[in-house]
Amino acid sequence: MPLAQRVHNLPSYLFAGLEAKATELKQRGVDLIDLGIADPDLPPVDIVKQSLIRHLDDPDAHQYPSSVGDLAVRKAVAGWMQARFGVAIDPAMEICITSGSKEGLANLSRAYAEPGTVVAATDPGYPVYANAGAILNGAGFRALPLTPDNQFMPDLTLAEGARLLYLNYPNNPTGAVADESFYREVAAFADAHPETLVIMDAAYCELSFLPPKPPSLLQFSKNVIEFHSLSKMMNVTGYRIGFAAGQPEAIAALVKIKTQLDSGAPVFIQRAMAEALAAYDGVNPPADAQESHNEYGRRKALLEKGLKDVPGVKQVYPSPATFFVWASVDDDVAFVEHAMEKGVILTPGRGFGEAGEGFIRAAVTTSADRIELALQRLRDE
Repeated sequence: MPLAQRVHNLPSYLFAGLEAKATELKQRGVDLIDLGIADPDLPPVDIVKQSLIRHLDDPDAHQYPSSVGDLAVRKAVAGWMQARFGVAIDPAMEICITSGSKEGLANLSRAYAEPGTVVAATDPGYPVYANAGAILNGAGFRALPLTPDNQFMPDLTLAEGARLLYLNYPNNPTGAVADESFYREVAAFADAHPETLVIMDAAYCELSFLPPKPPSLLQFSKNVIEFHSLSKMMNVTGYRIGFAAGQPEAIAALVKIKTQLDSGAPVFIQRAMAEALAAYDGVNPPADAQESHNEYGRRKALLEKGLKDVPGVKQVYPSPATFFVWASVDDDVAFVEHAMEKGVILTPGRGFGEAGEGFIRAAVTTSADRIELALQRLRDE
């Protein structure tokens, strides 16, 4: 049976190919150190896990949730946005609970992107922006290149005329952190271009290791939508829980799409998120969450320093946020293939877009001892 053309237009999903190669090597008995896919190895933050277990006994835990999310949970999210960022959000009209960021980022595009429109996004960038945001909707894609020359910050003029603009800071894959002036620039763009919906993917907002903490784009404009996720901030990627906040029309559009595609995140996981967010003290997360963030920061510093001595690495680009270390090499695919034969999984930069060619991404979601061993293997000729 023939597939829809949109499916043929999709590139192979980057991590699926890495997983297949890793499986082959494991079958050959190779001990693999995975610095590729960024899946937290540290345990879930305890308040999330304990809250989830407790809410399994709620009388409605087994019933359909709503696509927009439990109102009490949305009120808790609004309280966190106020305490963390000083942003007042209407829980009834300006928040939608999502099954992690990925689902929301993709589903929102269905409401706006269509043939004849353009989706713009940073390049290199999270593949969902181009693939689910543009290709699966039959829309065109316009890349906003991130390079060392522009400090991995996009030229927003390249997004003029786009229906959607995806941004992501702190950034995956480069690790770049934007300063307040950039957020103000983006806010001014959003206010001046009502034909373009600006979407800030803030999945790594809380994974920042040096003050000040990253702001919210909603501090500077309400004409945008922002996505947050518990996945990385609380080590719960498998729980699939997050939220969208911002422009009421965009939230309503996302909810309308979700009513046709899913029934929302399970209420017991929603309530666990609410309690985790309520455990924040202003900008400070719960103690065990902060402890895990500190550990990722130590690992990142270790990997940034160690990669500088690896043959073939031309330059490392340090940053104070995210799981990721970004470095330049001559040929990213050849470098990654060579590393994998040594038992180290890395990610080729071109998997995140054309501007990623000649770079590699390494994640710090394995122990410091394993990172040291990976570096030793990469240094050995």
